[in-house]
Amino acid sequence: MLSLWVPELPFQLASGRDSRLSGRPLAFLSPHGGYTPTLWLVNRLARSEGIEAGDSMDRALRACPGLHVLDPAPQIWWEAQAGFGEFLTRWTPQGALGRMGEALIELRGTQSLYGNPKDAANLILKELSGSMGWSGHGGLSLSGTASRLAAKREHGIESVEEGFEASFLAPHPLKAISSIEAGILFRLNRLGLYQIRDLQPVPVDMLSQFMRSEQAKSILQAARGEDRPRLPMLADKPNESRHTWRIEPPAMPESVPLAPWLLDKLWKETRSPRLLTLNWWDVDGTHHRWRADDVDLSEPPLAVARTAEAAFRDKSIRRILIHRFDAHIAWGMGRPKALFVEGHKKLEAIEPALAKLRKRFPDSPVLPGWARTAAL
Repeated sequence: MLSLWVPELPFQLASGRDSRLSGRPLAFLSPHGGYTPTLWLVNRLARSEGIEAGDSMDRALRACPGLHVLDPAPQIWWEAQAGFGEFLTRWTPQGALGRMGEALIELRGTQSLYGNPKDAANLILKELSGSMGWSGHGGLSLSGTASRLAAKREHGIESVEEGFEASFLAPHPLKAISSIEAGILFRLNRLGLYQIRDLQPVPVDMLSQFMRSEQAKSILQAARGEDRPRLPMLADKPNESRHTWRIEPPAMPESVPLAPWLLDKLWKETRSPRLLTLNWWDVDGTHHRWRADDVDLSEPPLAVARTAEAAFRDKSIRRILIHRFDAHIAWGMGRPKALFVEGHKKLEAIEPALAKLRKRFPDSPVLPGWARTAAL
């Protein structure tokens, strides 16, 4: 897979609109206002002058009189990121956009169109510069973590050959692994683990003493270059998501725990669903579809999950095994309602405690009893 990185994309956009800004120390003013104007984003030339994000504008201008302070343009940046995604869909259907100017795409299966992955990566960067006017870098590796860090080296296209992922990752600091949270990083540092090479030989059972076993396994896979992320479809809009669930082995409709699976997807988001479509396939390939109406989506996620499961079982009248689900969700701006149906005072009383647990353990599904039982 190929990791693409366009360094300092907001500043590249600003320089593209005004060529006089090229080669100058630049900063964006914070949009949050306040009594003292502060800087939000700072480019490399400004950082080389000792200026950092969060500095007051007065102090920054005294330290670097040639600093050019720009008004923030989030809408332009978001449109550019959306255009980045549309550009990548011309090369591959699979990929995921990360932070501003970052993307991870799958090149397997494109050899007949663009040649080997390195040739394809060079073509993509050349076209990115020609059509978008952006200069970027790429990293090629089977490992998602290794490809991302290879792109950060800014060597054009940096390849990490299969079998050398662990040695490439070894000298990097632990904080380079994006899945390690600040609290876990602090604990690992206190144990004397600072670089990825320090973590690579640690057994998963030992690491599980400091975090959940699933999280420990995921972090170790990233540290050893064994992570192989399954990328979604790039054609999905930014405010939409698609979740695929393969049921192995295939199960009868009444044995499929759809509600817990869907509840986990709905409750992980801070936004409310404005569209929910379920597609599922029997083992003989027959396709079924159900779409939630607006009334259903106005309910809390707990009720939405149960409604979807009931609709699925009502439509699955054939006595045949189910083997795959696909949930397409379009998200709104925010969730106006809580987890539980309104009017249940006892359940509403425990909602704040559940919210704190969810925030403290974001990777652990805090689910009601019926969902946890079904998941087991």
